[in-house]
Amino acid sequence: MNKKPKEKIIVVLGPTAAGKSALAVYMAKNFNGEIISADSRQIYKGLDIASNKITKREKQGIPHHLLDIVRPDQEYSLYNWQKDAFAKIKKILKKKKLPIIAGGTGLYICSILQNYDLNPQEPKLRPCPYDFIIFGLAPDRAKLYHKINQRVDQMLKNGLLAEVKKIWKKYPQRELVALSGIGYRQIIEYLDKKISLNEAIEKIKRDSRHYAKRQMTWFRRMEKQGLKIYWNKNKLQTKKLTANFLNKKTP
Repeated sequence: MNKKPKEKIIVVLGPTAAGKSALAVYMAKNFNGEIISADSRQIYKGLDIASNKITKREKQGIPHHLLDIVRPDQEYSLYNWQKDAFAKIKKILKKKKLPIIAGGTGLYICSILQNYDLNPQEPKLRPCPYDFIIFGLAPDRAKLYHKINQRVDQMLKNGLLAEVKKIWKKYPQRELVALSGIGYRQIIEYLDKKISLNEAIEKIKRDSRHYAKRQMTWFRRMEKQGLKIYWNKNKLQTKKLTANFLNKKTP
């Protein structure tokens, strides 16, 4: 008796500022897809500029899920995200559309691809219920760091200071996980008069570069665990690989 073929999903991953959102939107437009954000900072309402949340214009009309789903003072765990992501995948497939998971939070992505059993008594990895292909973006380090520095400067121009002041006024609890993210904690240090604005900006750039390095370490670990990642394919190569993947029958 033939097994029913697994349904398919696409994954786009990479470090901060690598260009994941643009690639995911391109894929969604070409393959009738919807995007599920795998970013542990973009889940929060009101935390837009420092988390580099995709704008309405950048979405180009493509539905995006798991953005702006909790307040900064609400608890939201990996278990919550995994449950919500699996539910979104199901809904998107039901509409005969292609789920595209895009983001840089490796833990979130692996909780789907390695189907984490998050039962605290015996956490373990399980087979993913879906067939998947992973595309990774890893620009040359010098270029990536330059892009990160430029992005931080642009965040300041876009109103980062005003955003953090507003959030800080509304949620003054210093221990909030949401406000420990890069861009928020450094500006809060400045607002607390612990460092100068220039020091805060340099710290955001430095910490963003360090974060990109940690992200790449996680993705390399995924490869060591047997997850194949197609790195730095151009749009046409990505399109061709995806078309072949979607046409292939997988038991």
